[in-house]
Amino acid sequence: MLDTITQESVIRLATQQSLPAPPQVVMRLLQVLRGEEFSLADVVEVVESDVSAAAAVMAAANSAANRGVSPTQSVRDAVTRLGARTTRDRVMHQAMQSAFQPRHPALTGLLNKEWALAAAVATLLRRIADPDLGFEDPDSAFTVGLFHNIGMVPLLSAAPALIDIGSAASYYTAARHHASALGGALARRWYLGDAVYATALKCLRPAVDVWGPWTLVGIARQVCAEQLGHQVACDPESLDRAVTLAQQALQRSDVVAWLQDSAVGEAMAS
Repeated sequence: MLDTITQESVIRLATQQSLPAPPQVVMRLLQVLRGEEFSLADVVEVVESDVSAAAAVMAAANSAANRGVSPTQSVRDAVTRLGARTTRDRVMHQAMQSAFQPRHPALTGLLNKEWALAAAVATLLRRIADPDLGFEDPDSAFTVGLFHNIGMVPLLSAAPALIDIGSAASYYTAARHHASALGGALARRWYLGDAVYATALKCLRPAVDVWGPWTLVGIARQVCAEQLGHQVACDPESLDRAVTLAQQALQRSDVVAWLQDSAVGEAMAS
């Protein structure tokens, strides 16, 4: 039954080594990027060592959001186009998709929509990034958006280990209420940084009570979910609270319209 999803069962998932560690290619890439004087050639060498990582980076570089006059023909060109940080994010995102596979087929579609939603939110946040909104720069905003929902990933992947899910949509809704603990744990385990950690802990919570960048992430999530037809991800009550906080903090009454216009502008630019 749905009421058997408890905070204890979520914490158990987070503490019983059921959250996979990052694969070797991710750890090597993080090690390179921590160096004081790394070069793009160092990043290229790591990405080229892993077929899946190389494919993910090439696909990202040739996507509508990043493509140039002509498609990239090599990993080196792709890394140059994306930059080191976005390359890292794409490699980590692909690795997570490989690490978490739903055990219940009914949840496969929902998880695929979550991956697509994360990419849409990341793209939107990169467009509106501003220090006054709590984002250091467009790349930081993109990272936060791409991993804002990672707490949902293990819950959608391990559902049968917790309960008989019944309705996939109902399970999804219930799971979202418990995603924050796993989101924080996964952000730490995969070295995603403090901004992703704070966002993962807060942006999916049903009761938003403190303004922060995660508030804007939550609103962007719902705007993008509507555009993608991922209606089960929308939470009107949480949206109303988040909009109220954003209006008070940003001194503007048109927060949702502003994000909707930004999302449309991003789509047109693509």
